[in-house]
Amino acid sequence: MFNNKKFNFFVKVKKKVKFILYLTSLFIFITYFSLPKLFNYSLQSIKENLKINNNISINSITKVDYRIFPSPRLRISNSDFTIGKNNIEVNDSEVEIILNIRHLSKFKDINYKKLLIKKGSVKIDLNNINQVLNIIINNNKKLIFKKNNIIFFIKDQTLFEINETLIKINRNKKESFLIVNGNFLNNKVLIKLNNSSKNKNNLTLKIPKLDIATRIFFERNDSGKVSGFFNLEVFNNFLKFNFIKKNNIKLTGGFIRSKLVNSSLEGEVAFKPNFYSKLDISPSKLNMKKLFPIIQKIYFSDNNSNLILIKKINGIFNFKSKLEGKITNKNGEILLEDFKVGKNKSYYFNARIIGFGKKGKIQFNLIKNFKNKKNISKKIEVIGFLIPSSSRIIFENFFLNGKKVSSEESAKYQNRIEDELIQNSLGNIFNESKMDKYFKNLF
Repeated sequence: MFNNKKFNFFVKVKKKVKFILYLTSLFIFITYFSLPKLFNYSLQSIKENLKINNNISINSITKVDYRIFPSPRLRISNSDFTIGKNNIEVNDSEVEIILNIRHLSKFKDINYKKLLIKKGSVKIDLNNINQVLNIIINNNKKLIFKKNNIIFFIKDQTLFEINETLIKINRNKKESFLIVNGNFLNNKVLIKLNNSSKNKNNLTLKIPKLDIATRIFFERNDSGKVSGFFNLEVFNNFLKFNFIKKNNIKLTGGFIRSKLVNSSLEGEVAFKPNFYSKLDISPSKLNMKKLFPIIQKIYFSDNNSNLILIKKINGIFNFKSKLEGKITNKNGEILLEDFKVGKNKSYYFNARIIGFGKKGKIQFNLIKNFKNKKNISKKIEVIGFLIPSSSRIIFENFFLNGKKVSSEESAKYQNRIEDELIQNSLGNIFNESKMDKYFKNLF
């Protein structure tokens, strides 16, 4: 016969046992996770583990806090340290060492899953980019940067900065990878680097709002030579080339495609001791009538921020195919030498850019050869200046068949070219048919 009193007794006992087990488990859980708080972690052990696992050299640790939530971790505040041989410098950051739960009781030895580096600034020297890549490849523990400002620099000069970043560096059996999310000039940017065990690397850069996408593949052989390819797309403009790097970078199979320019390119680029390039450019399409007004706006206006770049792009640019000539850029001085342009390459000119901005001007020497209806050769030579900011042209000397014309006659020719051809746009001087008509009418 069923005894209701005994059943109720067992139910009550069972509930009490469950409650006691629950309290016991809770006590053990709290005790275990609070255990590290009862001891002092060895500061020397923290330094040694950070050095071994993440190649982090931290100068001094004044205080270490233990926190249970959101997961057991050690927190080091106001920390300054370097990663690698001073390749990455981190200042005024908070480091959280996310501990391995299974080894919490071993407080003398630090066993952690990942590092979280929050806030502060991160400086990366691009002169040592190979060492930075090695840091990523040889990183033993997951490394996360959150809400940092990353500054990329060369020779103490800042190149660019990415703000409010989220960076993840991780490594598994097959590959190491770096993922950077942040803001560049108030635009979202994504950088992703993958490295396989065979020294093959893929670097991707995307700035969606600016319609910029870049992909670089490169690999290193046993002799230290690096080879790969580079692709860049910006607003439907496309640039690609293959490269081989040992001391300098050799470019092959290059191509530029846009609405204004289609051209192949190849040559060599050096970064040490200074940036220098020597490129051969063979355009199949070059719309100077539309391109020149863009150059005017960028380099011959009040905006001086673009002029810094010009002074850094030292080199020689050899043009072939549709036009022939050479551009030499040295410390901001730009020379255009021995150019031959036009359908029959009947225009010859040399030029020198004298300054930029609103006061900038271009000194030129232009020679035009053609034949009249009687098949008699004619020659015109003009020496003068272009003033890009005001779209003006100034004739200093004017020669017809080797004979210098008078100042009054030269001024008349100048007024005619401004009124009939230029018409407030220097881009019109690249209209070959109108230029031919203008010069023929001078005889």
